[in-house]
Amino acid sequence: MSDTNHTSNENNVNWVFVAISTIVILGVIYLGFLWNLNKFEELSKASLDFFDKAYEKNAALTKKETNSFLNKEQTIILLEKISILEDNKSHHLDLAKKLYRNRYALLSLFPFLSVIAGIFGFLILQKGWGGSNNYLKIYFILFTTVSALVKVYPDVYQLSPSIDKNLDTYLGYKKIQKSIFSYSLTAPVLEKDSLQFPEFLNLVNTQEKKLLSISFDMKEQSLSKDIFDLK
Repeated sequence: MSDTNHTSNENNVNWVFVAISTIVILGVIYLGFLWNLNKFEELSKASLDFFDKAYEKNAALTKKETNSFLNKEQTIILLEKISILEDNKSHHLDLAKKLYRNRYALLSLFPFLSVIAGIFGFLILQKGWGGSNNYLKIYFILFTTVSALVKVYPDVYQLSPSIDKNLDTYLGYKKIQKSIFSYSLTAPVLEKDSLQFPEFLNLVNTQEKKLLSISFDMKEQSLSKDIFDLK
């Protein structure tokens, strides 16, 4: 009876240890995830933020330089339009950065988790599953499961396609802005074509409408830009 109680108590202590160690391991993995998020913020400043450096200079130039073809009200309309486009553009860049940051943080963890799971798997192979220590089997299952989840998560939420779509939309808005900046200085000529102000404004509105979308996919399903089509 006493041996049975001793074995039962020993098993309880073992499972408490497993539970505590699992929490600690998951905590360390989470801290690694947060560290990678912060690391991405540092990298993004040197890679993505440079896109917007020209905006303020171009806007200032549009305000300063007066085109004889455009009157003051038309210039104000163009300035308001590029400001609206800037808000839309910034939204898509910010979303792309957040999605890319999560993908970067997760995929940076995957090799380390896979190596640790592989080490436990190698140790189990030496004695077989039945003859291996229970702790080895538990930690092998834990690291294998976590590494699989880390690997699958970006695919389930379609992070890569969503990032690409948001960056493409961002660049689309940027191209429209550049057309407006050019037109404000060279009107009525735009890329060797002559456009009256109403025609140009209609062209800008048409291009802007095509870019309206919510670019966040999950399992190959996305919200269609048709939701935003005005009838």
